[in-house]
Amino acid sequence: MRIVIAGSGGLARVFAHYIHETAHPELEALDYTVIVVNYDSQAELRHALRGVDLVISTVSGNPQINLMDAAAHSDVSRFVPAEFEGPPSRRPRNDPVDRGRAACLERLRHWSRHNRHPMPSTIFTCGVFYERFARGGLGSMNIGTSSNCYYPGSYLMNIETGTAEIVETTASGNPISVAMTSINDVAMFIVAALELGIENWPGEFRMQGDRKTITEIVQYAESVKGGTPFETDVIQARDLNTHLEHATYYQDFTKVARIHELIATEQRRYDYTQPNLNAIVNVVPTSFWTWLNNNWGV
Repeated sequence: MRIVIAGSGGLARVFAHYIHETAHPELEALDYTVIVVNYDSQAELRHALRGVDLVISTVSGNPQINLMDAAAHSDVSRFVPAEFEGPPSRRPRNDPVDRGRAACLERLRHWSRHNRHPMPSTIFTCGVFYERFARGGLGSMNIGTSSNCYYPGSYLMNIETGTAEIVETTASGNPISVAMTSINDVAMFIVAALELGIENWPGEFRMQGDRKTITEIVQYAESVKGGTPFETDVIQARDLNTHLEHATYYQDFTKVARIHELIATEQRRYDYTQPNLNAIVNVVPTSFWTWLNNNWGV
């Protein structure tokens, strides 16, 4: 099996490392071959994808759409888009933080039913990366640099400073939960899924390292840091749009991004149960508590 991992950031490197380090019987070779391509050139992309079975993308926007087009014309057997978060089905129309994802998914639907070059795809839903709460945030791993979710404190809390900005309950008063997975475990799940045969993959695999309420997430972090309560700003669900309007008016774009993330969280876009991939592969993911202790424990 020939696999291409598209991208040069931290996520691509983690995926490549785990595929490289895993003695998988279906892989022809475990050596890296790095190819520099121009994502605006279909000729270069198609040449690079010649004879490839599986493409795992970590690029987004127009480069990913161009990659999809080239993959379909190169008869790639399956495409995995850069959709490593909550279930796409939970996103609203006209998503303000879409970043071109809706267009990419629409292009995948186009190729899935194409007469001459049908190309199926599989989304790996994993929820929120634990590494959003790492020292230095996702940016420390060179992940998320094209978005506003890469810096410490961009989502829920900054463990280093002991501060949090959260929404705990929905508009109807129900506690909000979030599904989460470590990036290393996401890679391990993908490698394990290869053993199932990519021809058997469904349109979406859901994995999960843990699922906690927002309240529990902050409490766990406080405990790991010695039990001192964080300086926490709890925003009521009904007030999220007001906070968004205020941040937009004052052009506080980092806060705009944070409030958009809280709105998505309140809408349960990062929450799901019954992860179907957990049930069929031999991967024991790291719990959030264990990950916190490993990364922040005294």
